[in-house]
Amino acid sequence: MKLVVPAVFQHDFLDSVAPFPIDHLYGAIGGDVGLRAQQWLPQPKADDLATYVESAREKGIAFFYCLNVACLGNREFTADGQRWLVERFGWLDDLGVEGVVLSNPYLIAFAHKRFPRLRIAVSTAAAIDNVDKAQFFEGQGASVLYLPEFINRDFPLLAQIRKRTRAEIVLLANVGCLLHCPIRQYHINLVSHSGESLELGTYVDYPLMWCSREKARDAGQMLKSPWIRPEDLGAYEEIGINQFKLAGREMDRAWVERLTRAYAGRRYDGDLNDLILGFDHLEPYGKLPVRIPNRALDGFVEFFRKKHDCRMGCRDCRYCDDFAASVSIVEDKERADFTNRVGRAIERFESGAFRTASGK
Repeated sequence: MKLVVPAVFQHDFLDSVAPFPIDHLYGAIGGDVGLRAQQWLPQPKADDLATYVESAREKGIAFFYCLNVACLGNREFTADGQRWLVERFGWLDDLGVEGVVLSNPYLIAFAHKRFPRLRIAVSTAAAIDNVDKAQFFEGQGASVLYLPEFINRDFPLLAQIRKRTRAEIVLLANVGCLLHCPIRQYHINLVSHSGESLELGTYVDYPLMWCSREKARDAGQMLKSPWIRPEDLGAYEEIGINQFKLAGREMDRAWVERLTRAYAGRRYDGDLNDLILGFDHLEPYGKLPVRIPNRALDGFVEFFRKKHDCRMGCRDCRYCDDFAASVSIVEDKERADFTNRVGRAIERFESGAFRTASGK
């Protein structure tokens, strides 16, 4: 088992995680666009990254650079955009970065042809959710495929992707997105343009508010969310998948270290909420008022290994709902307060009753 871990840009962080089974770290310098709004991310400078990558390499830990923005507004086809791409990829190549994480199909082909030493990892944003897509991106030069979280419990599909591609397969383990979220692609595009939005004073993470309210209303949605627990990694290793990405670039060092320790040790005795992005840290609304004790979920994944067709909808299946009812800890008043606060904010945005910071 190997882990893909968010980089914390402190050199003693490398010492703390070196004993763990890490395949590579991932991150970017301040200002480069990706699938997180810049305001929430660490902002290392170029020189800092150079020394960090070298230090990681000395400890046997590779580094992948994130340029996984889904949309560049077609700037990649302009003269300035082309010049920037050549300079950025060339700098990463000179730096000794192991690879780049991309989701834009053109950038994948461009990077592979112009900078063949750099390994290409395809981001979860590309939504590789079938064998044909996996084979397409492999043919474009990708050697690492980060599969989208929403197929994490489709064991037959995962087994076929593993069997029919040569690329390394990486599963995203700890995001609390709604299963088959209907506004996932919109959320990706919104974050891809968060830089422009922040300049205009208009950045609003409407999808995060929307899904937070849904999970707070219905604890069953938290169990339907396609996370992978530390205790369940073996179920995926049995079908030949042994790399797992841990999300959390925006989190602090203590959180990332706790997360890495839990997955490396294949066990966590606290709440599942402590490990999953999108269950807590929902600024400015706080934590979801529903707690799920992690060890109460022992055996939960077996249902999906034996029977799986969640793409058809739940219909009369109440497995996740009944499990949630039996294990979740809910404070009804806190839940009502949370859903009302988030609901009022959503109503303001959906009705147009808001103004940007600049008043425009």
